[in-house]
Amino acid sequence: MRVLMFGAVKDWLYRGNMAGCSSCSSLEKVACIGLMTTNLESSGSVLRRIRLVSSLGIVLDGYNLSVIAVALVPLTRFYRLTAGQTGLLASAMLLGSIGGGLAAGVLADWLGRKRLLLWDLVIFMVFSLLSAVLNSYMWLVVARFIVGLAVGADYAISPTYLAEFAPPKTRGFHMGYIWLAWSVGAVVSFGLGVMVVDWLPNAWSWRVLFGLATVPAAVALGIRRVLPESLHWLQDRHGTSRIGGKKIPEVVPMRRWLLATIPWFLMDFSTYGLGLLLPLFLKSNGLTSITGAIVGTGVAALSGGIGSAWAMFQLDRTGRIGLQMRGFFLSGIGLMGLAVALWLNVRVFALLLGGLMVVNLLNGSGPGTTCGIIPAEIFPTRIRATALGISTAFSRIGAITGVFVLGFAEVRWGLGAVLAIAGAAALLGAGLTALWRVEPNQAPLPTSTDVLTPPNVLN
Repeated sequence: MRVLMFGAVKDWLYRGNMAGCSSCSSLEKVACIGLMTTNLESSGSVLRRIRLVSSLGIVLDGYNLSVIAVALVPLTRFYRLTAGQTGLLASAMLLGSIGGGLAAGVLADWLGRKRLLLWDLVIFMVFSLLSAVLNSYMWLVVARFIVGLAVGADYAISPTYLAEFAPPKTRGFHMGYIWLAWSVGAVVSFGLGVMVVDWLPNAWSWRVLFGLATVPAAVALGIRRVLPESLHWLQDRHGTSRIGGKKIPEVVPMRRWLLATIPWFLMDFSTYGLGLLLPLFLKSNGLTSITGAIVGTGVAALSGGIGSAWAMFQLDRTGRIGLQMRGFFLSGIGLMGLAVALWLNVRVFALLLGGLMVVNLLNGSGPGTTCGIIPAEIFPTRIRATALGISTAFSRIGAITGVFVLGFAEVRWGLGAVLAIAGAAALLGAGLTALWRVEPNQAPLPTSTDVLTPPNVLN
């Protein structure tokens, strides 16, 4: 029997399904999955490939959500966009990611992680190419909305997939790796943006920027095809967590839902709302040229990546909650300080850029990394992707709210008010994280039975 079990394990490793044990009983399947879990957790090469393909999905998100900030500069000229049209185009992908996260999370818990990881990339590639060739403003908005559906789907699935393979003692490092990938995508978008916007006419520059996103997507699609299905999902699907033939209902404390959703909402309200419109803010306030605005925004994003790189090595040492509270609090104080400087009419581009670099560094070392990790670690297997999809949707609602609220505040009260509002959101995030804190560091991922036990209900 043991030899047969390891044969089944080998089959799963290469096929990513249950074909190797089709004749086994439910109890034998659970035993096989347990053996495979041990085998994969000791296999560094498999884990690195899983981490790579999970990261590539988040790279695409960082690139696409940041490149619109660059592309808006030539797009506003090409289409002669009003402020409302600019806001709609900037938010289209965010709106799509709400629906994508919600739908894909539910489907990934129902159909499995791997299947959804493949289909979301196919959709992403098709509509990224369409974004690059369309000539109608409204059809461009629709295409970017559907790209957002695919990106939101990856947000719900990729961190869930990686979390279910990473060993508890190093899970923070692996999860931090994929959120560092977001900053890589953002920095690449601004680096390419400077060259493309300078070298190409308005009619072509944004098309090239949108089309280039298909390159890493094609690479990720090729690698994802040969990876196995999530072992936690297989074990839950074929497990014995049933009473009278029915699944045991999940009982999750409300504080976990609040911790997973509200701080991420506030983080995206502040960072996306400010980051997506920052090139336009800098240019409209006469602080720098178009190229300077793009470069400045890219340098600020690079600082966030440095913060995420530092956080990767701290997550398994100090935990998620402490980093999130500190990052929220210090970045909030920094934004408030920059707001005061502008109100005092200290309008020096170098000072503002330096301040935003520090703020982004602090945010990346805290909530910019942890907000996307915690929801993947504090919910049971059967609803893990659903919970991450819901959390993603909340974060995107926060980003959209930030784009419109901060855009309105800049028109009405100036850039100082924008920074003050973003700072207040960050400070509120620090307080709410402390209030609802649940630390998943070094702990195994919860199963259905874990959540039902009294000690976890009190966490």
